[in-house]
Amino acid sequence: MNKTALYQHINLDYMDLMTDGDPGMKKMMLEMLLKELPQELEHMKSLVQQASWEDLGKASHKTKSTLAFVGNDLMTNTNKEIEQLAKTETNTAKIPGLLKTLESSFQNVVRELENASSEL
Repeated sequence: MNKTALYQHINLDYMDLMTDGDPGMKKMMLEMLLKELPQELEHMKSLVQQASWEDLGKASHKTKSTLAFVGNDLMTNTNKEIEQLAKTETNTAKIPGLLKTLESSFQNVVRELENASSEL
């Protein structure tokens, strides 16, 4: 049975592809995600509070590649919208709510990433 099917908030197919199924590499990637994602979200939160839209656009762009490994469509699409709004500096009042969506999804994602890591 495909273990990815056991998860509701993550899809590690892309990670499996990129690590060529190597459990050691996959564990290293999972640990990197668990370390970097919280830092990236905190940084984005700080930039929103500062209304630093250009920097937020850049941070959101960087987070896009990290989220590809997580495989959570809601987080990926929300981040993409944040990036677009920040880069164009349009409808920026919507960004704090989008960031809250990222943060609330993140709790479930972290739990599943931790479970996936412990299974390796």
